[in-house]
Amino acid sequence: MKTPHEILFKRHQAAESKLDAIRETVVASVDDRRTANPPAIADHNYAWREFWFSLRWHLAGMGAAWLVIVLLNLNIGRSVSLASAMPREKIPSAQIILASLHENRRELLEMIQPSESREARPSKLFRLQPRSERPDETLTA
Repeated sequence: MKTPHEILFKRHQAAESKLDAIRETVVASVDDRRTANPPAIADHNYAWREFWFSLRWHLAGMGAAWLVIVLLNLNIGRSVSLASAMPREKIPSAQIILASLHENRRELLEMIQPSESREARPSKLFRLQPRSERPDETLTA
């Protein structure tokens, strides 16, 4: 029994000579074109075009980044005018602002570390010492 490879090879064996002739003419035309136009002179414009086309995505990204920067700068200018339009009576004093900041920090610390866990473990202060001066600590079970 013949394999599919052998069947296809036998069927298309006549086309091999035609393909060889086509390949020879294409290779000859490419060689003629290379000898007629030296690549340094003929491809000069092509090289520049390829260079700029390779940068198009980078340039588009940089342009988008600059656009975002400009929009943010425009937005900052408007927010300053909004803050200055606020009446003086509505602005709290510095003491009230500091008190609210301290209270906020205290609440955040409570959320991060509950008070029981802080009281349960004693705080240790470590002094920096060279290893040779540290006491030997051994754990026994």
